[in-house]
Amino acid sequence: MGHHLPEERSPGTPPGTRDDGADVARLPVSNAIAAVIIAVAALLGGIAVLILMPGTLEALGTAVTISGSGFTLAARIAVPR
Repeated sequence: MGHHLPEERSPGTPPGTRDDGADVARLPVSNAIAAVIIAVAALLGGIAVLILMPGTLEALGTAVTISGSGFTLAARIAVPR
């Protein structure tokens, strides 16, 4: 009588395959590239606002809003549902 591994004896797993639950969801490359482009564009937009409107508190708020919304959009695109 031969020795079998526990995963080979379970009724739901076909012999020769392993199902250890460690599968990692792969991110599509096009989504990742688009997310990086959007994040960089948002950061550059925030920097441009600070350069064009120096010394005003409104510029700081606008730069933070542009950068934050750009990073939020990039995260929504990059993370699969």
